[in-house]
Parts: sequence; C-alpha cells; structure tokens
Amino acid sequence: QNFSPVLEPLSKYVGEDLLDPDDDARLMKQVRQTLLDAFGAGSSSSKGAGGDLDRSKEDEWVAKQRAAGMDSDEFAFNAAGKGAADDFHGELSLPKQSYEWEDKYKPRKPRFFNRVKTGYAWNKYNQTHFDHDNPPPKRVQGYKFNIFYPDLIDKTKAPTYYVEKDPASSETVILRFHAGPPYEDIAFKIVNCEWNLSQ
Repeated sequence: QNFSPVLEPLSKYVGEDLLDPDDDARLMKQVRQTLLDAFGAGSSSSKGAGGDLDRSKEDEWVAKQRAAGMDSDEFAFNAAGKGAADDFHGELSLPKQSYEWEDKYKPRKPRFFNRVKTGYAWNKYNQTHFDHDNPPPKRVQGYKFNIFYPDLIDKTKAPTYYVEKDPASSETVILRFHAGPPYEDIAFKIVNCEWNLSQ
C-alpha cells in the first residue's frame, strides 16, 4: 500500500493560495527583525539567544503601580488564587494551551497589578441588623485590572476579555484576558455580579 501523496498539477490551485519561497523568506526575515527590535536584542540588559527576555520595562511598570498605593478600601488582587469552590478568588491557572503562533514567538504570561475594592452594602437587611459602630461584613464592590502588554506584535488589535461560566460555582465567574502574540491568556476568578464597566 502506497501512502505517499499524489502530486497535483499547479493548475488545480488558486494562485493566491500559493506562497512564493522568496516572499516567505522575506516575511520571516521581517518577523525576526520585529522580534529583535521588540525584545531589545543586543542591549546590555538582554540575555543571549535562548536566554530570558529583558523584562526590566515590565518590572519598572509594576513598581510604579505599587508605588501609586491604594485607597483604604482597596486590596491587591495579584496572587495566585486560593481557597476552594466559592472561597476561591484570584488568578486562575489555565490549562496549558497551544497557540497557532507558538512556532514564531515564545508564549509568556503578561505582568499585572490588580486591585479589588470592598465596602459595605447598606441594604434593608443590613440597615435593620447593623449600624456604623457594628458594620456588616464587607463585600466586593469592584475590580481594577492593570495588565501590561508592552511587546504586543500586533499593536493595532486591543486586548479583549471574556466572562466565562465557572463550572465549580454559580457565585463566581472566570474573567479571561486575551491579547495575542507573544502573550498567553490570563484569567481571574471573580464574584458573579452585574458590574459597571464604564469606570
């Protein structure tokens, strides 16, 4: 039994679908140069081929975010998620994904500095059972996500987010951010509420 593919004549293919080897080589050269420019190859702070990327720009950005401080009712929301079921909140470890651009760019996780805002809900029940001296438990009132994508290859496409159902609980949802190469998706488990997205 012969498993070799049959060589089809070029007339069976649309000319637009065929890739000229010279054009392909030129495009690959441009992509490589874009990557070298984006990742600062040749600078004293970058490592040799195959080494770690220079992430000093990202470290500087994270330090700036930390230095900005937080309001009295804000807390950092940057650690890997902890807890189980309804008590789990924070960054969610996503299963290993393969990306169609993986052969050109090494996938990496973006840096982020997020905040969660808490406060009291003075609904009828809480007004009846609590007062300012004995307040109700604080609850999550909002999130602020700061995710840093300095080396996006396609800077014309803005990062997007998706709200996904949490299979473990109806009290929480999974908020996934997607930006494109060279960044992996990143996700957080947050409280399932109607959020005001304008701020």
